[in-house]
Formats: sequence, C-alpha cells, structure tokens
Amino acid sequence: MKQLLQYANVREVLQLLVRRFGLLQKDGAQCCGISVLQSHVIYELSKGAKVSLNDLAQILSVDTSTLSRQVQQLVEHEMVSRMPDPKDRRYVVLSLTTKGEEQASSIAATMEEYVQELFQNIPSDKQAQVLESLQLLSIAMSRSSNCCTPPL
Repeated sequence: MKQLLQYANVREVLQLLVRRFGLLQKDGAQCCGISVLQSHVIYELSKGAKVSLNDLAQILSVDTSTLSRQVQQLVEHEMVSRMPDPKDRRYVVLSLTTKGEEQASSIAATMEEYVQELFQNIPSDKQAQVLESLQLLSIAMSRSSNCCTPPL
C-alpha cells in the first residue's frame, strides 16, 4: 500500500510541476509574441551550435513538420536564420539572428528571475538538495523505457 501511495504522491507532484512550469512558460513566451515551442527552439539555438531541423526536432521530441512551421514563423519574425549546411548542401542549419539572440536574452532573464524567486522560498540549506533531486529525476526520466520520454 505504501508503494502505491508513493507512486500517487510522485505523480501528483510531477503533474503539478508540469502544469505550473508550463503555465509560466506559456505566459512568459506569449508576452514576447512567440509560442512555447518557439521559446524552446530559441533556447536550444541560444546554446550556440548550428543545428539541423531534424536534429532539433529530435532534441525537442516533436515531429519535423510541426517544428518546421514554428521555425518558419521565427524566420519570418527575423529571429532565426536558415543556412545551407557547409558539409552537405542538401541540409539546412538553423541559428539565431541578432533579434533572436535578444529574444533569448529576454526569455533567459525572465526565467532566471522566476527561478531565483522560487529558490528564495526554499530554505538555503535545502537548495542544493532540490537541484540535485531535479537532476536525478531528469536523468531517470531520460533512461526510462517509456516511449514518450524525451531524450536529455
């Protein structure tokens, strides 16, 4: 009975975290005129590497056609550029434009402010433990055999 109770508690906490963080992302991204998925695209591209559409779709665990439409909107808003891959001209690599980098900085600042606010509500002697627990949970999720678990 205790294992079932633990499962229910873990599931409840995960559901609430996803909802709360998802709502934050939606509000944070929508205020900037972009969708949540576009916010994720900008975040991944802000890491500096030029990435193909297929690789980005795999990273974000979305189908290529959905991602393509979202990227096209970012291209139209001059936040993302598409360039032929120098290694193979049949492929296109994506990168942030100056406007996209500015958007990434704005989103990052909003998220940093939010995370700092969250951690102010966690006792200072527990903050490292919370971060470590989140990292362990993320690793466990990446190793799950569940078909819907996105990769790291």
